[in-house]
Amino acid sequence: MTELLLPPFQRWLLYSTLLLVTGVLGWRGFVAGRVRFALGGGDPRPAAELPAVARLERRMAAIGLAAALLLLVAWGLRLLVQLLAFRDPFVPVSEDLAFLVGDPLWGRVWIVQGLAAVGLAAAFAWLRATAGKRAPPEPGLTPEGIPRTGPRPVELPGAWRGAAACVALLLLTLGLSSHAMSVPWNRPLAVGVDIAHATAAGLWIGVLALVLLGTPRGAGAGADGDEAPPGTLLAAQLRAFSPLAMGSVGVLLFMGVLLSGYHLPSIPALWESRYGRTLLVKVALSLGVLALGFVNWRKGLPQVDTPAGRGRLRRAASLEVGLALAVLLVTAILVATPLPPGAHDP
Repeated sequence: MTELLLPPFQRWLLYSTLLLVTGVLGWRGFVAGRVRFALGGGDPRPAAELPAVARLERRMAAIGLAAALLLLVAWGLRLLVQLLAFRDPFVPVSEDLAFLVGDPLWGRVWIVQGLAAVGLAAAFAWLRATAGKRAPPEPGLTPEGIPRTGPRPVELPGAWRGAAACVALLLLTLGLSSHAMSVPWNRPLAVGVDIAHATAAGLWIGVLALVLLGTPRGAGAGADGDEAPPGTLLAAQLRAFSPLAMGSVGVLLFMGVLLSGYHLPSIPALWESRYGRTLLVKVALSLGVLALGFVNWRKGLPQVDTPAGRGRLRRAASLEVGLALAVLLVTAILVATPLPPGAHDP
């Protein structure tokens, strides 16, 4: 039973935590700057000048640290799953371990994945301790003394850049462990499509999950760093997140269609093969997530400034994230499902 349930659980844990740490970087790179700009009354001040945003940034780093530690658990379980699959009862365990870790592809990818996860945990631990504590620059200037004229959403200073590099490495290891590696033609392109697909999922569901987890109920911030009516901070984040979500959904759909074309030899393979049927389940669940996201955008976001509207949107967005976790579980099963015959024939 353990050998049956452990592999999909390990992959689900890996995908979920990687999606969340991608969301942390997406939040810091694309949402935080716009939130500071909105709450600063049009002045894109750093987090140190907005105490509520500084506290929020530390909470996001703390969530990233927890996710990175769980990522390390998934990384260790990956070796255990591989060991159970290839275990030779007639040789010592140490010999099997040496064979797996020394494998030119699997072993190197696994080692890089572990190093990146350790680096990510260290970066988030540092950020959790230091976020928002640097001395603020003069009003209207960046730390480099340059006048600020608008939000800079992709600003990733210091340890944030290190965390971004670690997440990029982790996404690369995910692509190098996927079905894309079995594409005999244009393999780098197939791996790139797989990485773009995972990145878009993180920038959509990962950021949304982070906003829900990291924003306390009733939290807010005023233009001068004072506490504001409940929900101000949540509303500012959701409005800043909305364009990122729409762009990510577009990329996710496009890359998903490309990946399906890579791995399915024909349309009938969708219902004639086990891989195709599993893919159909994933598509059906994904359409549910998309429908919820659309309803939240059209119906929920305009009402986010009212207490009742915030409550409904939180519940609906939580359902959206929960359904996305179900999609990840199906994905964990799908990646271990044999491709249909003729999938990669020229």
